[in-house]
Amino acid sequence: MDIALLTYAEAPTLPPDDHHLLAPLRARGLTPHAVVWDAPEVDWSRFRLAVVRGTWDYFVKPQAFGQWLQKVEVQVELYNPPALLRWNAHKGYLQQLAEADVPVTPTRLCRKGASRPASLAALADERGWEQVVVKPAVSGGGRLTRLFSRAEHAHAGQEHLEAVLDEGDALVQPFLRSLHEEGERSYVFIDGAFSHAVVRPPTMGAQSLPDGYPLAPRADELQLALRALRAAPTRTLYARVDVATGAEGNPVLQELEVIEPRLFFASAPASAERLADAILARAKR
Repeated sequence: MDIALLTYAEAPTLPPDDHHLLAPLRARGLTPHAVVWDAPEVDWSRFRLAVVRGTWDYFVKPQAFGQWLQKVEVQVELYNPPALLRWNAHKGYLQQLAEADVPVTPTRLCRKGASRPASLAALADERGWEQVVVKPAVSGGGRLTRLFSRAEHAHAGQEHLEAVLDEGDALVQPFLRSLHEEGERSYVFIDGAFSHAVVRPPTMGAQSLPDGYPLAPRADELQLALRALRAAPTRTLYARVDVATGAEGNPVLQELEVIEPRLFFASAPASAERLADAILARAKR
């Protein structure tokens, strides 16, 4: 059976980490194909399944990605499921998870086209945030993500917020100092079950995700990750839950990644085998 592993034009043969998945799929009698998601004239009907992996440019052309989903979902079985991909593409999902009592990094969503432009200084003062992070609600890879001190809120910060809002919705969050002191922890799930965890060094301003180092799961963080996953709209084939230490010392959700997260197979070699098993099970349905 032919399986499409979706990537983007800058990594037409898949990002390096996803190469770990190829041999396990072949060992199970599946034939994986790296396919650029928005390549023209792909015959999607030839594939039993399509699994999103390295589509690392979807957020710079979100409208095209939405149109592509609508076209492809009627031609091939897609994972993660299209409804979940749509939900996760806009980081407003963080507010939905917070409303579901998942501890989330405090987040203010600012809407593009609002009749009254958001004031970054007023927003930060109201919440007592000294340093804030401003980023697009549809983003990845640190694109347009910037940190501003209190002295910068009214001018440089406001200019950046308005520039982001010219493009789309924006998120404003307090800067968590723990990210620079401890890094961010990522909990990887395969077919809804915990697989492995890594810790990653600070990524502010980085153009690519740094390598992760194996981490023994922390009980409170793992419980948070499970709560976030259970609050997602549908079951996941794969997911990565990123957590950090909040201002009060408790773990908080940074992101729930279910579109194209790097899964750090190299940090846990058996994880690629587990994902291959889950893909095979779906292909046999």
